[in-house]
Amino acid sequence: MFLCAMSADHAAQPRSHLYAAIAVALCGSIWGLFWLPLHWLEGRGVGGGWTSFVFNVVSLLAPLPFLLNRAAWRGFARQAPAGLLLGTAFSMYSVSLVMTDVLHAILLFYLTPVWSTLAARVLFGTRLTGARIISISCGAAGMALILGVTEGVPLPRNAGDWVALASGMLWAAGTMHSYARPAAGIALPVFTFSLGGVVASGVILALGAAAGMPMASAGPLWAALPLIIAAALVFFVPPNFLVLWAAQRLDPGRVGILLTTEVLVGALSAGFLSGQPIGLPEIAGTAFIVSAGLVEVLGRR
Repeated sequence: MFLCAMSADHAAQPRSHLYAAIAVALCGSIWGLFWLPLHWLEGRGVGGGWTSFVFNVVSLLAPLPFLLNRAAWRGFARQAPAGLLLGTAFSMYSVSLVMTDVLHAILLFYLTPVWSTLAARVLFGTRLTGARIISISCGAAGMALILGVTEGVPLPRNAGDWVALASGMLWAAGTMHSYARPAAGIALPVFTFSLGGVVASGVILALGAAAGMPMASAGPLWAALPLIIAAALVFFVPPNFLVLWAAQRLDPGRVGILLTTEVLVGALSAGFLSGQPIGLPEIAGTAFIVSAGLVEVLGRR
């Protein structure tokens, strides 16, 4: 994990920033195994669209005990845009994990630090540091290697790749909004995130069903429901609380960088457990994207 690579100047930061960084890196590590229940259920006939929908419903119910009084709902309108962006982003990412191979989906999603940096520069005039420029270059090189430069311009190869790429862009936009407009607590951000995910998953399911895509297949959904709920309580709900709490304390680029612990865990687990081939381009691309995170952390002053 990237926490051990943090420079000494972070010791002087507020303790909440340290906890937030730990939370994000831990969340990324858990999400690195997120593809496992999705692929397991997909192999038994339950499409990824339904799994994503149920996951978001479970996550929607989780914060309700903390939202029982009217005062807890203050700021709902302010949090709703971030929730819609983040929920849509993660629902798209979840579906991309079963639409394309795991490694491509993870790496394309985790170009989020690039999008966050560019958006901050355009919208807020944030100064581009040397570390950020190198980080962006490493991220772009990683994408080119993963997608293949031998066939010309390295565009995504299929619909799943495009969904993963778009989900990373939406995630960057959502974390920027969350950082700019933090909430007083964490229950409301988790609720709005999950609400956005339920809406997005419903739309994805409708589109998938209309197109006859496997991701919209219900299969033995009711029989698998206890397992889906259990997986949601392990792989989805706790990371949601962690990352949304941290996203209000760390700048969006840093959140994206620390979340790349998922790249490490996801790439290794996909190679060893899914049987998907990992060749030299994938290894080099992974190294470049991970290097983008290390350069950002070590170069931060």
